[in-house]
Amino acid sequence: MHGGGLFVKHDNKQVIKNVALGLFGQKGYEDTSLAEIAKEVGIKKPSIYNHFRSKEDLFAEVIEDLIVSEVKAYRMTEEKMNQMEPLKNIRILFDLFCQRLMTTKEALLWKRVTFFPPEPFKDLIQEQFIHFEEVTTSILVSVYRAGADQGLFQCISEDEFVASFLCLVDGVFLEHHYYTEEIFQQRIESAWKVYALAISSRKGE
Repeated sequence: MHGGGLFVKHDNKQVIKNVALGLFGQKGYEDTSLAEIAKEVGIKKPSIYNHFRSKEDLFAEVIEDLIVSEVKAYRMTEEKMNQMEPLKNIRILFDLFCQRLMTTKEALLWKRVTFFPPEPFKDLIQEQFIHFEEVTTSILVSVYRAGADQGLFQCISEDEFVASFLCLVDGVFLEHHYYTEEIFQQRIESAWKVYALAISSRKGE
């Protein structure tokens, strides 16, 4: 009986975080109240304090979980890559970024905290973002080295390669705000076509 209670308590904590993730993404940190979160979960507001000391504590955990989720997605994708197809691997990473950008509620919160980070959490968000970028950079460098060793990529530095890819996805990140889904997909394909041509050596064509 006691063990069942612990399970319910743990489960409620995750439900609270899932609901908070959605509301923080839709309304922002400042405009989301614990009362709203509790109502959405179907519990009383004081019950939230069984799991979190404050709204600040809840938001911090949500942000940390967000980064863990993103890192996991990229690591799982990395494990499935074929090192003999480096350009295809870059496209896989590009598609993963676009897919998560367009289809997850995590993406909504990611966008909001990127453009409008709540003042008390600027350092935490920057710290988590740097961690995520370090992970994605290590994957990109690994892919680039495989392609460079096979003579498939232009002779540029690893830093230049990483910077070019991040600029590409940053552009996609911004454009998703402004275009219909059909136009956005067309622009994704156009951007990728030019990018792939730019980084490929003649041997890789």
